[in-house]
Amino acid sequence: MHLYIRHIIALTLGLCMTMPTLAEDSHDKRKRKGHTTAGNSVIVEPDRPALQARMQYTLEPQADFHVNVSEATRGHGHINVNHRQGIDVSHYQYTIDWERLAQNENISYAYIKATEGNSLLDDYYRQNLEGAHRVGISVGSYHFYRPNVNWREQFEFMKRIVRVEEQDLVPLIDIEKYGGGSRFVPDLREFILAVERHYGRKPLLYTYQNFYNKHLRGQFPDYPWMIACYSDKQPVLSDGQPYIMWQYSCKGRLSGIRGDVDRSCLMESYSLRQLKM
Repeated sequence: MHLYIRHIIALTLGLCMTMPTLAEDSHDKRKRKGHTTAGNSVIVEPDRPALQARMQYTLEPQADFHVNVSEATRGHGHINVNHRQGIDVSHYQYTIDWERLAQNENISYAYIKATEGNSLLDDYYRQNLEGAHRVGISVGSYHFYRPNVNWREQFEFMKRIVRVEEQDLVPLIDIEKYGGGSRFVPDLREFILAVERHYGRKPLLYTYQNFYNKHLRGQFPDYPWMIACYSDKQPVLSDGQPYIMWQYSCKGRLSGIRGDVDRSCLMESYSLRQLKM
């Protein structure tokens, strides 16, 4: 009996000693998911940048990216107006069961990560593009803009991957990193204009509320915007700029997707047809 009691006490002490480690692990996971602490609040950045190149294919700018366009990935300007909800996805969602998603969720559109900088291709891009087309979800592709990378190289890389004939929706430019000092806005403007000329439509610009108000206020007033703000209150842009979409959550849970997914919706009085390629 005494031996049994000593065993229970030892086990309890062992568990108590591991509790700080578990708390540390939990804190580290929050950091890895893009959480940073400021005082007592938690700030969540909308898109976690690809910090680990091993998660993606690293491609040389001069590589041959030509692939025959299959019927499954060919865009037809198909605009799904059944719902006003959408998602954006990347390799963070791994393999998506698009059939299950389309059958069980009220999703009309998906923006799919294609490229980042001048050499990173999302390794689930082709798979996601084909899957979304297959189930009738309207598809657009997005490029993660890196301000410290030559904008011409970024554009040349993007246009080789994001093919006009495969898109239902205008391309999206993800702008959430600042850099380049006084060249930030001029270089970004050149990149946006090059995308517009190539695809024949104004791209959808994406950023989060605080980033817009700090770095982009008053810029690009004639372009459609998707604004991220993870709150039950709609985003407020300091210059009164209207926006067509609101990304309201990075913690969405949907059938067919393992883990969290970014969710967005069309704002009142706007239609998905306004983003048709």
